[in-house]
Amino acid sequence: MLNAVSSCRRLHFSALALGLTIPVLVGAQTDASAVRALRTTPTEKFAVSNGNRDWGPASIAGNIIIAGGPSGNAGLHAVDMLTGKLKWSYRPADINASVSTPPAIVRDLAIAPYGAANPGAVIAVSVSTGKAVWRGADPATNATVVATSDMAYVQTKDGIFLALDAATGKEVWRRAFSKRRFCVSRPVIADGVVYVSGGVDAVTGDAARPDGFDMLALDAKTGQEKWHHRAEAEYGTAGVCVTAPVVAGTTVYGVAEAHLYAIDRATGRDRWKSVETRAMVSGRARLVQVVGLVNAGAVLVGLTETALIAFDKSTGKTAWELAGAYSLSSPSTAVAGNVLYFQGSPQSQPALTSRGTLYALDLDTRTILWSFSRPTAEKDWSFGYVTPVNDGLWVDSYKALVKLQP
Repeated sequence: MLNAVSSCRRLHFSALALGLTIPVLVGAQTDASAVRALRTTPTEKFAVSNGNRDWGPASIAGNIIIAGGPSGNAGLHAVDMLTGKLKWSYRPADINASVSTPPAIVRDLAIAPYGAANPGAVIAVSVSTGKAVWRGADPATNATVVATSDMAYVQTKDGIFLALDAATGKEVWRRAFSKRRFCVSRPVIADGVVYVSGGVDAVTGDAARPDGFDMLALDAKTGQEKWHHRAEAEYGTAGVCVTAPVVAGTTVYGVAEAHLYAIDRATGRDRWKSVETRAMVSGRARLVQVVGLVNAGAVLVGLTETALIAFDKSTGKTAWELAGAYSLSSPSTAVAGNVLYFQGSPQSQPALTSRGTLYALDLDTRTILWSFSRPTAEKDWSFGYVTPVNDGLWVDSYKALVKLQP
């Protein structure tokens, strides 16, 4: 199943009663319909400082939210979601302590890649104590650790995709990617399969396997390849690197190089020919980059600089658009129930700039439910990563991890 946690029903219901979400195994995409959306104009309940300007994307473990930050000494931080108090901070002293992707939560461990842009390490920290439990390989820049209930996965700087025992950090299996064509994607796990993109070298004697970029479906336990898929590019045979795949039902979706791709999870074949992603720019429909792609029920939703676009899952065609001004570097897209959270300035309810204002959109009626901004020392500072919880959300802002609630 695609739910982040399918066991421990008592924990699930007690967490919902407290207005929390259940623990997240990063990479095992959560069921957005299980989280009650924030539908009324929010207020700021907490603003938590970690001593740095920036926070990174967060993961949830019970009543604790855990996130790092991209600066060199940011480290990893755990916050009690009921009180807004910082429980602990972990900063390794001997390597760069930046953490720019969400930690993977496996039982009592928060596993994260430290110092991905410098010599670093994958480190597992105890959620209970904030102490390091084990240390592993040097992660690739922008690498994300994802996990199942007993294994963790990450790409290293030398192009190796590693499967680790989550409890000990010991290697279980590895898959080597090309060192000539480097591609770091955010892996996704569903039903015992890991979907990950990477650079591959040509297979000697096999004309169907030239060098380039492929998405692979790998058995999560053994690493055995189930299929490989090359996202076609119009300018050659090398394909494109689909860096942030989205699993929805029987399909893996992704956007890259102004195209939307849909891959059958069972066969690795295209569901339909890749669709060009276009939006109106200066009065003309032009090829545009799409960012922040999320599964939004009947549609997929992403942002361009001039529109929030919903794509029909069965055809890839544009279902509807919300024109406006949006930031490609900070889309802040997330889904809870039938509500989409995003950052920008839609024409129907404009903000002063494309940065610094969050919106909630009812996906059924396409009505904007509310907008929210907050004063920051640096004007129009962008919100960052949205983490929905029942009847609220957490989002990073200038020098703060902020809790919004009714």
